[in-house]
Amino acid sequence: MKEHCMDGSRLAAMFQGQSGDLQNGAGICYLDHVGATLYAESQIEAVARDLCETVYGNPHSLSTSSRYCTDVIDQIRYRVLQHFNTDPDTYSVIFTSGATQALKLVAESFDWRGGTFVYLQDNHTSVLGMRELAAHSGAAVHCLSHCDAFQYLHQRTQGITQACGGNSLFVYPAQSNFSGVKYPLSWVSQVQKGLLGGESTHWFCLLDAASFVSTSPLDLALVQPDFVCLSFYKMFGYPTGLGALLVRNSSAHVLQKHYFGGGTVLMSLSSQREHFLRPALSDSPPNRFEDGTLPFLSIVALRHGFDTLQQLPGGMKGVSDHTHALAKRLFHALLMLHHSNGAPATVLYCDSDYESACTQGGVVNFNMLRRSGEFVGYVEVLNMANLHGIHLRTGCFCNPGACQRHLGLSDHDVRNQFQAGHVCGDEHDLVNGQPTGSVRVSFGYMSTRRDVDCLVDMLTRCFVHEPPVHKLPVWWPAFQQECVTKLQNHVTPASSPRPRSSTPCNGSTVPSILPDCRVPCTLTHMFLYPVKSCAAMPVDSWFLGAKGFLYDREWMVVTPAGVCLTQKQDTRLCLIQPHICLKSRILTLTFPDSPPMSIPLDVSQNHKVDASLCQSKVCGDRVQGWDCGDDVASWLSNALGRPGLRLIRHWDSDCRISKVKKKGKSYHETAVTDVPRYYERQKVALSLSNQAQFLLINSSSVEWLSDHINQEESDCQKVSNQQYVEMHIEGESMADHHLPLFQESLLKRFRSNLVVQSSQPFEENSWSQLQIGDARFHCEGPCTRCQMVCIDQTTGKKTREPLRTLAAMLHGKMKFGVYLSLLTTDRIKISVGDYVSVTYPSNGDMP
Repeated sequence: MKEHCMDGSRLAAMFQGQSGDLQNGAGICYLDHVGATLYAESQIEAVARDLCETVYGNPHSLSTSSRYCTDVIDQIRYRVLQHFNTDPDTYSVIFTSGATQALKLVAESFDWRGGTFVYLQDNHTSVLGMRELAAHSGAAVHCLSHCDAFQYLHQRTQGITQACGGNSLFVYPAQSNFSGVKYPLSWVSQVQKGLLGGESTHWFCLLDAASFVSTSPLDLALVQPDFVCLSFYKMFGYPTGLGALLVRNSSAHVLQKHYFGGGTVLMSLSSQREHFLRPALSDSPPNRFEDGTLPFLSIVALRHGFDTLQQLPGGMKGVSDHTHALAKRLFHALLMLHHSNGAPATVLYCDSDYESACTQGGVVNFNMLRRSGEFVGYVEVLNMANLHGIHLRTGCFCNPGACQRHLGLSDHDVRNQFQAGHVCGDEHDLVNGQPTGSVRVSFGYMSTRRDVDCLVDMLTRCFVHEPPVHKLPVWWPAFQQECVTKLQNHVTPASSPRPRSSTPCNGSTVPSILPDCRVPCTLTHMFLYPVKSCAAMPVDSWFLGAKGFLYDREWMVVTPAGVCLTQKQDTRLCLIQPHICLKSRILTLTFPDSPPMSIPLDVSQNHKVDASLCQSKVCGDRVQGWDCGDDVASWLSNALGRPGLRLIRHWDSDCRISKVKKKGKSYHETAVTDVPRYYERQKVALSLSNQAQFLLINSSSVEWLSDHINQEESDCQKVSNQQYVEMHIEGESMADHHLPLFQESLLKRFRSNLVVQSSQPFEENSWSQLQIGDARFHCEGPCTRCQMVCIDQTTGKKTREPLRTLAAMLHGKMKFGVYLSLLTTDRIKISVGDYVSVTYPSNGDMP
């Protein structure tokens, strides 16, 4: 352990010396290396020098630069094979866009006649997609559970299939991207020998090595899968969008291909179905499978990534030992973490005891528990991690089988979660108190002990009831002995024990959302946000339009890449103050120490035609707008110190609709091939707002939250002076982030359009409809808050409040404010002071 960490220190020190501000200089603790590892500064500098000094032409041409490019690509193919200790006589390299395309390529071209497709339950979603192509081609499909895999392949019991003849394929990961367990590479040869059954069936094995090779050595001279898929960005961070399928030459004949594109055909007639493909597959697989022009500049960059790995002391074996040692350190820290009442603070999802780098990679997967035994939603953990500059990943990580097994979810549970609104990749982290996913931490060669300690410190301070208790859980000795026993028998345990959610604790401080007294309330504030993510424009009265308030979120700032810039990327956007004068028809922007900038509201149609039409995205939707010109672009770039910024105005005819989900048919009333109506979007027009036309806040709820924040001592008053100096948020001291939050400043953080004064806090959550003046609104449901509310809208400084208190008091349900859509079609003006009449659902259910 000590030796490994010393090697790791040399690895980390070497990386930190060339990484610049990428990680440590920016105050970042990066812990998502299975998702994508970081690249070294020296690597990027080498790529830049290479591209500046050398001209690389399209390899399909015959010019000098093109021929040179072709030669370089061939050399890099050899470099890839050399890294995995094999040669072109044994394996061929087919470049793909990533591991997913490699898997798809095999599934589409595999000769399935009379065969079987077998896959491990603990597989990436992309492997599950392979089964559909296999079944469509007539193959039998079988899912092998975690326990059954060890039974069939280690104890050599009777095979799972009785298929005769044909070709069959087994797919499994060398390392689980969920738990980090390393599956035995000996399975490859055992499958190829036919241990999965089927008389005279020819078995092939596809090894998903994407997660494994990022931190572990793969020696293809010792183990020889028929196919290996990988993604290069998981190995050295750059370039992205590039992977490979390694094909064992003796197995290449089983891949049959019908489509051809540029570069994979010798001759073709356009008027007749006549063509001749490149040489036979067994001679050169890339000639048949690399359709079109390769991403040759990205391939050229691979050389510098391999150079970086080659310079690491100890090679990939040293990386494996180092990342495993860090994972073991974190695993044991979380294992022993308990609340003051002795209740465990974590539940760990593991398939090993973390004692050996041969069976466990640098991954730790877990969920946090409250002292009552309730689960903490992974989104709550993610938001707190973001506030502390810690980058990790949450969810199911595109591995539904492992997620379901470790979380103890039945198929019925998964269907119910889907019916309740949870889908892959969303933030719906708890359904009926049960988690839909987890928190994953993964290490790379540049990770350090400090990263582990930073994460443990954050989790302890934010989620553990003080004082924390450090002890081994009662189930650990038996589990560890089970690991030792099963390791001797070449079998790993199914999973670690995990608690189910307990009954919510009594005496919650969350106020009732159904007060007995239901009286009309008053509209106290109105805010416009003409430029998305910039400062609010308070108004006393304003017109309603088809998409919400007139001119609300009609403009947005975009980066040189055309991506919308928000306060999450640059908090100084809140210092850009927009003001609309309807009389002079001018939008004016101001920023500290900068001259004002004016933009006309009325633009002729000819100007729109001449202006540059731009495309971008807002909340996943493609949006169109027109560029507002060079003057305001220069003003924005100079004000924020970010070159290349542009101001885009939403195109009048560009239609977006509300993203708020509505209830519909249940899962069981919906055809399997249909998407449940629960996910249909409201036919309500949107501007550049994220979710809905309006956001309403109840000032009574703000007052309730303000009282709870200021009743408690801030964290900086609880820690010692030494801790006070050591604790930072993105490089700033704790002293900058625990000023009292008064109600007026707190109100601005929630960036609402409408603020009402009601008699009870959180009464708004139970409203169905409301009317303000002559305008009628429909309540679309609560707004889930993120770290945006932790930005002081007057200074641009980040704090930990109010999200910390909001998460604690509402038990992880960080919902504050409600979305509204306009039911009135007429152009109506509403004003501060208007009465607000409220309608409640007839059945008392939440809208």
